[in-house]
Amino acid sequence: MKSVGFFNNKGGVGKTTLLCNVAASLAIQHGKKVLVIDADPQCNASAYLLGENDLENIFLNNEFYSIDSFFDPVRKGQGYPAEMPEIVSSDRFKVDLIVGSPKLSIREDLLATDWAATRNGEHRGFQTTYVFKELISRLSDYDIIMIDMGPSLGALNRSVLLGVDCFLMPLSVDIFSMMAVENIIKSFSTWKNALSSAIDKYIEEENKPFVISDVPVSWDLQFAGYVMQQYKAKSRAGVREPVAAFERIITKQKAELVELCNFFNAENDELNLGEIPTLSSVVPLSQQAHAPIFDLSAKDGVVGSQYTRVSEASNFFHGIASNLLERLDK
Repeated sequence: MKSVGFFNNKGGVGKTTLLCNVAASLAIQHGKKVLVIDADPQCNASAYLLGENDLENIFLNNEFYSIDSFFDPVRKGQGYPAEMPEIVSSDRFKVDLIVGSPKLSIREDLLATDWAATRNGEHRGFQTTYVFKELISRLSDYDIIMIDMGPSLGALNRSVLLGVDCFLMPLSVDIFSMMAVENIIKSFSTWKNALSSAIDKYIEEENKPFVISDVPVSWDLQFAGYVMQQYKAKSRAGVREPVAAFERIITKQKAELVELCNFFNAENDELNLGEIPTLSSVVPLSQQAHAPIFDLSAKDGVVGSQYTRVSEASNFFHGIASNLLERLDK
């Protein structure tokens, strides 16, 4: 089983659309058993994968054991719960889902407060910080677990990133997306150094390491790669013409990505998983139908030139899914 967080410190980069469609490709095209965990308090992945009636039934059901409920015993100092968040299925995407919860934003305070305890080497702090790692470790029946995350570099996403095997970064061609890469490098470096010291303190205090599924925790996050969202450009004779301003940003972005790859001791050439064109005309149809873009048809409202977009999406998403599988196998 491999777990992948989809993360960027910049919003509006098509992260949820990318995750859900790549997840569907892995399930439908590659025959993988895929679970999506919605760890973004905005719950966009849940709203994309499930219909409105399904979501209403879930959120109005007081007995539904949610991802947020998994935190309650940890908050009370009772350790990890035996019960697992309920798992539902998405009919059109052919993936399973742990539905998100807006209440996860409230857990940010718990995770932030207990990070101080983690840095002091305290058991309570480690237990809170590694709650997502514990959750993921119990889901070994899946081939791939994909986690949707918000754009924050706060305590919630830190806990997710310490729990997954690797992360994938969606990028757009803009100055703020470039600056986000720099923020990520700085934060990761700070977390890594703090965690290394915290682990030493924990072992000194407890005379043994903190373990999840019998494996001692450590900084072992890997970079799975990045996917670039193409900018809009004019075409001449069917050939896409570069735009100087965007190309300058791309050049600077590539320099930042080299720094990120160096941080993870990875080769930059291996980490470009693909590009996504502008699919704005079919994304709303996909969201309304709760279906992958590449699976849309006339019954979903596709007309005219939108068929070309659907066909393009099929090539792009299947290609990215194949490249991701290759990275996960290394």
